[in-house]
Amino acid sequence: MRPFALFLVCTFTIVVSAQAQFSRPVIVMKGCVLTSDGKPATVRLSIHETGGSEADEDTAHEITTCGIQEITASKANSESGHYLLVLKPAKKYWLHLEGTFLQSIDTLLQMPKIDKPLTIDQNFMLNWRQTPDATATTGESPAAKKE
Repeated sequence: MRPFALFLVCTFTIVVSAQAQFSRPVIVMKGCVLTSDGKPATVRLSIHETGGSEADEDTAHEITTCGIQEITASKANSESGHYLLVLKPAKKYWLHLEGTFLQSIDTLLQMPKIDKPLTIDQNFMLNWRQTPDATATTGESPAAKKE
């Protein structure tokens, strides 16, 4: 009976430690990315480190380090524009959104400190890139064309 009791204690200890190991809270950020005309945007969402984990007000050092390391990436669903990202609490991240023929967006995200899982709903709207004007394509000014 004693070996069986030891087996149960060891099994219980392993199960409890395994649950504790994977019980860290996360933040699920989800939402929809649309174009300025209300259509689902096919974009890539890229999360980058900010260069520091402290949550201070000075972000000047973060701007120069936002492209160093991509933490995770996701794509918005081409049919609906929905996306999903899983992030750590109490961290700052740069979010970069880019898509074909769309203006890219970079935004700083500050995740709150939490002790249980949290879902954040965040929608984005991207503008279409502007078409070049006549001076960019022909090299002539509009006034020169009139003459």
